[in-house]
Formats: sequence, C-alpha cells, structure tokens
Amino acid sequence: MIDSLWRMGLYGCVPIGMALAGRRLLRRYPKEYSCGLWILVFVRLLLPVFIGKPLGVQPLQYMGCLQRAGGKGLWASLYLAGVCLVSGYFLIQGLRIRRQLRPAVREMKNIWRCENISSAFVAGLIKPRIFLPYGLEGTERWYVELHEKMHIRHGDPWVRMLGTVTLCLHWWNPLVWYAVSKLYEDLEMSCDEAVMKECASPERKIYSDVLLRLSMRQNGFPGLGFGESHTERRIRNLLEKKKKVNVWFVLLFYLLLNLCVRISLTILQI
Repeated sequence: MIDSLWRMGLYGCVPIGMALAGRRLLRRYPKEYSCGLWILVFVRLLLPVFIGKPLGVQPLQYMGCLQRAGGKGLWASLYLAGVCLVSGYFLIQGLRIRRQLRPAVREMKNIWRCENISSAFVAGLIKPRIFLPYGLEGTERWYVELHEKMHIRHGDPWVRMLGTVTLCLHWWNPLVWYAVSKLYEDLEMSCDEAVMKECASPERKIYSDVLLRLSMRQNGFPGLGFGESHTERRIRNLLEKKKKVNVWFVLLFYLLLNLCVRISLTILQI
C-alpha cells in the first residue's frame, strides 16, 4: 500500500507540471478553466491506478534494496509518522476553529454570526454554513456573503477536503503542497469572477476595495476565508480584462487536455 502511495505521489509530479504550465497559458481566461486543469492532478494523486511500466528511475527500486536489508519497515514507519503528523496538524487546526465557533449565533438559514472571527468563511461539508464576523454590514456584507455562497455553489468545501487528504498522503512532496496552494488560489479567483458576473462592471473597483479592507483584518485561518494572503493577485485578476471564450477555444482546450494526458502516459511508460 505504501509503495502504491509513493508511486502515486511520484507520478503526480508530471500532471502537476502540466497543470502549472496550462494555468500560465490560461491566465487571461476565466479561472474556471484553470480549476479544470487540476482534475487530472488529483485523479493521479488519489487513485491507485497505474498504466504501463513503472518509471525507470524511481524509489521503488531502492525499496527492494531496503527490504533485503531489513529497512522497509523503517521506511514504512517514517512514512506513516509523517502522515500522522500532518493529519494531526489539520485535526488540531479544525478543533481550534470549532472551539472558536462555539459562541456563533444563527442569523438566517445557513448564515451564522460569530464574535471570535474577523473574516468570513464556509465550514462544513453536508450542510455548509457561512460564518460572518460582527461589524460586517452593508455593501461589505453583501459582497462577502455572495462570495461565500459561490464557494458552496461550486462545491469548494469538498474540493478543499480532497486537498487536505492529498496533503496528508503526500506530505513528503513539496510540489504537491505548491499545487494545492495554487488550486486554492484558483478557487478564490473563480469565486471572485462569479461574484462579478452578478454585478455591473463599475462594481469591480468597489469589490476590490472590499477585498483589500477585509484582507487587512484576516483572522489567521489560512486557506479558509474571504481575506487571503494572495489578495494582490486576486485584485489584479479582477481588474484584468478577460478574453471571451468561444466554442473553438473550448474545443482546443479539450484537445490540449487530451494531449497532456497522452504525454503523461507516455512519460510514465519510460
């Protein structure tokens, strides 16, 4: 099992590289296309399915040596210790957030107010709730609430859960950590763009101002809320004029994605 997880993490480097390159090429298009690039990445990282021959240079060859030398058990112990440490970190973070949300008061439907937070975010999977800090009113509240509703509509809480599981399983791979951070960034930008579709064009500047103000009151929950550390990139993305997407672009995007899959499989058969 551990051998398979190691191979999944190693093979995942190929689609991650392609997703990062494709993300760069699609930077002037709506972020929903960039988000689509990550599907192949997480299929590779989370599904133990292997096609073709194993890589010519990979740790599994050394695992055989370790096994003969009696060191495979040590390697398994180190890997499982890393999984436990990272999982424990996320668990403690979740318990900390849950403790801070105890005084939250339900305002309406799935909207809750809490005095212990300074930034809005979504929590929960089956019945996600939107938590808003006190003092968030008027235009600010309208934009923030709409943004968080977009996260729920897009299924982002589930995507973030998959991201957390991926980090726990592939804790040793720095490229996976970078990929997950970029995925979260794309999710935020995609929600920003979805909010702008509900608004008139002049409101982009207003929304950007709201985003900047709220980021300065970030509550210290990384990757959860409206105020993110990559605020500058999100504002720049909002103010950039996006290219219009047509049928030919969608077709080309599909063909390129298929080409990437074929290249990935070819590389994995070396």
